[in-house]
Amino acid sequence: MCSADRQCSPEYWIYFSASSIPYSQWSKFMFLSSGYRKSFAILLAPFLSALFITAVGVFAIYNASQDLWLLNYRLQDLLPIRTPVGIIFIVTGCALALRSLHMERGIARTMITVLASALALLVAWAGVSALLRYFFGIDAGLEYLFVKMGWADNSWIKQAPLTAFGFALAGTGLLLLDYRTSGGHYPSEYVAFTLVGVMGIPLIGHLYNVMAVDVADAARAMLPFISVTFLILALGMLSARPMHRLMKLWNSTSPGGPILRRLLPNSLLLLVFLDFAIKWGVRHHFYDQDKASPLLILLSGMVLFIMFCRTAALLNREYEDRQIGEAALAESNALLRAVSDNTPDAIFVKDRSGRMIFANPAKLRLLGKEREEVIGLRSEELYLEMQDAERVIIEDRSVIESGEPRTFETTTKYVHGVRTMHSTKAPWLDANGRLMGLVGISTDITERKRMEDALKAHETQLEALVAARTMEVSELIGHLETTREEEKRAIARELHDDLGAALTALNMHLSLIFQQMPAEPKFTERSVKIKALLSSITDATRRIQNGLRPDKLDVFGIKIAIAEQAAEFEKYTGVVCNVNLPDDQLTYAARVDIALFRIVQEALNNIAKHAKASHVDVVLDDTDDEIVLTVRDNGIGIPLSRPNNMITHGLRGMRERVAYLGGTVRIGGAEGKGTTIVVTIPKTAENTGEAAEAVEGESH
Repeated sequence: MCSADRQCSPEYWIYFSASSIPYSQWSKFMFLSSGYRKSFAILLAPFLSALFITAVGVFAIYNASQDLWLLNYRLQDLLPIRTPVGIIFIVTGCALALRSLHMERGIARTMITVLASALALLVAWAGVSALLRYFFGIDAGLEYLFVKMGWADNSWIKQAPLTAFGFALAGTGLLLLDYRTSGGHYPSEYVAFTLVGVMGIPLIGHLYNVMAVDVADAARAMLPFISVTFLILALGMLSARPMHRLMKLWNSTSPGGPILRRLLPNSLLLLVFLDFAIKWGVRHHFYDQDKASPLLILLSGMVLFIMFCRTAALLNREYEDRQIGEAALAESNALLRAVSDNTPDAIFVKDRSGRMIFANPAKLRLLGKEREEVIGLRSEELYLEMQDAERVIIEDRSVIESGEPRTFETTTKYVHGVRTMHSTKAPWLDANGRLMGLVGISTDITERKRMEDALKAHETQLEALVAARTMEVSELIGHLETTREEEKRAIARELHDDLGAALTALNMHLSLIFQQMPAEPKFTERSVKIKALLSSITDATRRIQNGLRPDKLDVFGIKIAIAEQAAEFEKYTGVVCNVNLPDDQLTYAARVDIALFRIVQEALNNIAKHAKASHVDVVLDDTDDEIVLTVRDNGIGIPLSRPNNMITHGLRGMRERVAYLGGTVRIGGAEGKGTTIVVTIPKTAENTGEAAEAVEGESH
């Protein structure tokens, strides 16, 4: 729309024109630069009019100097347009072309406006000066300049007063093209319509061969071609400002615009057609001359009646369609209003500057204000805390700049307390895709956040309780393992001290007895069996003792104990067992030594019972942070589903032992590809024995 400085906004240059084509379709006939909002736009209709008028002027000058012929006819006789008229047509076309340009930048726009105004003033001066000389004999100077330069003599003024008057009107209209009166009228439109009427006089004179003005030869002096050129010039002036008052009505998509564009041309064409038809009837003696006027009135009235009836029907149809649309719109608005007013979520709309232009009752209750206290205000005027307002401004700006919906979860202080809101904000676009602001909806999730926080607190407490109980269970398992190992050690000691001593004494007594017995075969055979049985009992006792608590673990350490266990496994099973141990001396806590030994023992027992392996590797790695024990075999393997469900007592015992030490057990492999057990124990102070040494040092 037009602003106060009478410069219209750039948007209308896309949609409006001053021709019979509605402005909603005129965007197809407009040239725009790629960055038209920053450079320029050209309205095609006035620009084409300017090109035509300029071409007429150029043709007139060229024709006058070259004396052109067409089909044995001299063009100067057919179109006797003098050089001065051609020059003024060129100046007029240039002024109209400049008026059809819209420049956005201030300096370029000012320069074009000044240049167009100067050219328009020159055209008006040429016309007015010619009229002053023709009617009053006053020499204003411009026609004298033409005569002095040899472009014309004084006769061209006397032969074309209407042409001079047309130039005066055209120059005045172009000069006042952007001027608006206090009542909102644009004089340039009335000047253009006056020009159409004046130029229509010689056309009617040529068509009907009647006197048009007081001068006897005015109609003949004013050529039809020049009249048509001035008509095109008038249409170009009108189309150069399609948003002026009268042209806005002509270009309107409201019912008045289409009716005007349809009714006016049709009425004029029908009246002219009827006039020619009646004159044709008079010339052919179908009726007398005195009956022509009544017949013209009768036929014109009938045709106009039909046209007005059709127009009324069109208006009624459009009115009914509009009523239906308004009813549907009212129903839709009522539905939206019902949803907006009754939803517990806060709904709001803001413009690009951040001003609130809509807020539903939930939003008003949240702010603790009435509608009049909210509409038109910005965030810093609505929120209690400035930091809350600044945060909302940043959120709104991010949505507008990105052009994409975004979700925010914020805690804000309101009149009724601190509330936590889950807000979704999206850009608000008009029908043409232009950004108008943003629309948002906020859900109060304060209670849900409180429940979530309470649930998280309970979860934290539960996790702490589970961790404490797990630690207690782990400590209990460790205590049970320690107690069990102590019991095994006590049993092993009793077996060594009591049963071992008894077996040794029994062997000595039996040896003395066997020496005193006669050397008979029956006694000799019996003594051999008794010695073998006694040796078997001694070996079983030693094996049970080592199984309960190997002596070498306490005396020589974990390396010798693992090596002896592997050698014994290879001796009894026949399976090759390779042992890879660190070269350095290993010093661990007693619970780590016994855990590593029991894991190797249990793994080898499982291999002997289930694996059907022919080769076993036992690898003990000691790093800076971890103790890693690996037992591999090439047996039948373990199904993938079996290691994790811990259905075997041996594997469960491994996990319990290692978990008590803070480590992990990983079991891998596949059926037919063997099994690998990897035990990882962290080297903490408790596992390396440093904690026990520190306690002993403090006790001493």
